[in-house]
Amino acid sequence: MNDSGARFIAAMTATDAPERPESNADNRRQFLQALGLTATAAGLVQTAAADTDDDTIVETEAAGLVPLTHGVASGDVTDSTAVVWGRADGNATIQAVCVPKNGDGGVGTARTSVDETTDFTGHLEITDLASATDYRYIVVATKADTAPESLDGADTETVRRVWREREGRTQTAGIETGTFRTAPAPDEAEPVRFAWSGDTWGYGDDPIEPPFPGLQTIAEQAPDFFLYHGDTIYADAQTPAGKITEDTPIDDSLAIYREKYKEMRVPPAEIAERTNLKELLRTTSVYTVWDDHEVINNFAGPIEPLMPDGRRAFREYWPLDRDDEAAPGTSNRFYDSFRWGKHLELFIIDTRQYRDPNVDLDAKSLLGDEQLAWLKDALAGSDATWKVLASPAPLGYPSDSWATPSDKTGYESELLDLLEFVQSEEIDNLVTIAGDVHKSVVGGYDPDDDGTYEFVEGIAGPLGAPSGVPDDLYAPLNPTEFFAKGEYTNFGAVEVDESGETLTITIYADDGTEQFAKTVHTDDIDPSRPDRDRIESTFDDGPDGWLVSQNGGSDHPAHRTTGGNPGGHITEAENQGGIAWYYQAPFKFLGDREAFYGGTLSFDCKQAEIDWQFDAHPMEGGDVLLASGETKLVYEFRGTGSNPGTEWTTFDAPLTAEAGWIDLTSHDPFATEETFRDVLANLDTLRIRGEYRSGDDRSFLDNVVLRKAD
Repeated sequence: MNDSGARFIAAMTATDAPERPESNADNRRQFLQALGLTATAAGLVQTAAADTDDDTIVETEAAGLVPLTHGVASGDVTDSTAVVWGRADGNATIQAVCVPKNGDGGVGTARTSVDETTDFTGHLEITDLASATDYRYIVVATKADTAPESLDGADTETVRRVWREREGRTQTAGIETGTFRTAPAPDEAEPVRFAWSGDTWGYGDDPIEPPFPGLQTIAEQAPDFFLYHGDTIYADAQTPAGKITEDTPIDDSLAIYREKYKEMRVPPAEIAERTNLKELLRTTSVYTVWDDHEVINNFAGPIEPLMPDGRRAFREYWPLDRDDEAAPGTSNRFYDSFRWGKHLELFIIDTRQYRDPNVDLDAKSLLGDEQLAWLKDALAGSDATWKVLASPAPLGYPSDSWATPSDKTGYESELLDLLEFVQSEEIDNLVTIAGDVHKSVVGGYDPDDDGTYEFVEGIAGPLGAPSGVPDDLYAPLNPTEFFAKGEYTNFGAVEVDESGETLTITIYADDGTEQFAKTVHTDDIDPSRPDRDRIESTFDDGPDGWLVSQNGGSDHPAHRTTGGNPGGHITEAENQGGIAWYYQAPFKFLGDREAFYGGTLSFDCKQAEIDWQFDAHPMEGGDVLLASGETKLVYEFRGTGSNPGTEWTTFDAPLTAEAGWIDLTSHDPFATEETFRDVLANLDTLRIRGEYRSGDDRSFLDNVVLRKAD
């Protein structure tokens, strides 16, 4: 609540009594009188007969109502609480009252005062709710000087009658209705189904205009909740509300951000009658995630001057409650977890507010230290059968966030750290869901190449933005693509069965036509890491997740099925000259590899031509590069045969400090054993030199093996 508000909770038992033969006007009058308002025949004017479908109430001074301008919403629901949101047309007291749909239980109430400080938006937390229960709620906005001190006068049956009379009809100015379902308690084995998608209105050279059919279809499917998964507005795209640019004056930005959220609920009449968002938010609760376009394209929070205003508007216009130390709607913390019964826990993360700038290619953080520590603790502490991680950007599909197939974003090191934690703590049944990339993709990921998935990921969207052709999944994570489709608007759904044995990901077109469904069983995901004496890539069956780094011509090496030493191999060519390029190892070689200290890295390599040879400077990476964060170790082969010839040559790099590895981050040129072990314990980069010739060049790589000491 806002500081000016106070929370009032009433719990009054009521039976599901038969309907009394009161008129609709009597029901409304009884309800408004229970709120302390003057609700007389003179104060309530009907535009049509009392029992017709056109029944609409017009507020008057006598009734003391203030219009609610942009519908209502409920969100961040738990097994005993919910946050209700509304926006009034001026200074007002906003009050909410809810009752179980089946009539069993008491009345839950809350109230707050709103003014221009929050653009007249209000967050009302209702507590002491029953778990796994469908609730109906009514939101009323009144003039501050006519508002009652409490809603204790509203009994269950009155609220239920008024809700039924208003639902499905034109909403009264100042009175709106909605529904939500509370989560099952952690010990309740209940089926759960939710929908997710994002990306609406304004993006691209040929933007999609409202209404957005997918929002209506989601409402018709009646999920337990909706996860609005990022880019809920396009602040940096031209719409009637305006456009945020890098040149937008800070004094003007907050007003534009606020108008963006308003038009997504109530669009200008000349654009569309509706977007379908306001209608969806009345039917189920929402967990809202922000991504970049809530502020500006690809922003990094700590250095973006527009971020505070974009964050403030996001906070004002969504029913958020993710900080135990702050009232709903007042905290800048947007990450939290929500338990939905025995079998599902939803972990929502913020990949924008705390990220390091996008300009640096060295290791950096996407989540920030505090959020990453929270996520690890929350995952390890959860006993839910399925852990669903809601990341705005995918873990396993290229983007500007977790990973990209070109030169590293730097965030891959944090992704590796997270996956290492999942394996070391054996976080079972991890499923990630994402948006951002404007395609629908479902895949399984086996980064340690042990034959079982460490996690499964579903990507859905957009709801109201252009969509392109899907790219390849992020190869270093050893993906298996189950489904990929672009060039259409879509949403996804996740369903966990009552037994908890299965989780099903379904992708729908915006009209509800099923595109794909994948059912995952609890034994399909195994995070445990095998204890291996060697890790290898023979390239007989494919490129095995290897990438090319520092090459302006390619991100992926070519795979050839024959001509290797023996069998298959990978190859790459480049004709741009300049800095040397490298083959870059997939995740299965990385992570905690301290046990390989004293062992060997070996590989077979050859060149197409061996004239015009040059030495790669250690700062470029030497012949072999091992890195952990900012610490980089380089190995150089010296003497006769230090460069590969036109025939396959085997190279061995001893994994010991005594071998003369160069420490690029130390004043002493050679790595110590302590430093070497530290790098291997958190290895996030392994590169093998691929370019030896000035000008046009081509090299070939086979049989990369990381061995422990005998």
